[in-house]
Amino acid sequence: MARQKNMKRRRTILRNTFDLLQEDRMQRVSLQKIADKSGISKSLLQSYYPHKSKLIIEIVTTYMSTVLNALSYDEINFNNEFVRMKVFTYIIMQLGAEDEATARVLESSIKDQASTAKWLERLQNWLEQEEVVDKLGGSKAMELGLTFVIPGTVTLFLKREELNLDPEQITDMMIKSYMATFAGASQSEIKHVLSEGHEIIKNFDISKIFNLLNHMFDEKEDGKDK
Repeated sequence: MARQKNMKRRRTILRNTFDLLQEDRMQRVSLQKIADKSGISKSLLQSYYPHKSKLIIEIVTTYMSTVLNALSYDEINFNNEFVRMKVFTYIIMQLGAEDEATARVLESSIKDQASTAKWLERLQNWLEQEEVVDKLGGSKAMELGLTFVIPGTVTLFLKREELNLDPEQITDMMIKSYMATFAGASQSEIKHVLSEGHEIIKNFDISKIFNLLNHMFDEKEDGKDK
């Protein structure tokens, strides 16, 4: 019972932190504000999350898992794993472009090394679970490639207005860089991936991802967290 109560409180804290991020930047979302919104004391909040960076890491992990799981179970038939990488990256970028909370989570995570490391770890674990590592150039190439391209991709996203870049342009830069440098792909292969990915995202209903994210901190239906 105590574990279930703890899980429920954690979800409440994470949900309220994410809600506050929709209203303000992480620097101005204090632990006291989060505690007040969650109806608990600051000291109790810190027994779960001593620092805001811990909150960001867990939000990032849950966020990525939600999007990755949606792609795993979506009706889209991915014939090429680089196409799937493009679609996933585009969705994250587009969500950030349309939603202030996502943009702030991205901004906070890129400025925190532990959060960036968590992005990389979660994505690598997912790719291993999907058994597509070899298709992406092998484990070493994948690790080096993701370590190189993800921070650069998020940095471009944060500067997108200054550089006049849209989410798909940023995504294409990432895919080109990864495929050419770490997977040894030809220009024709890269062009095919970018074109096929474009057709998928052109018809992709991103509203269903927003719906999943709006409920990502809800209590689970299996009764374990109730």
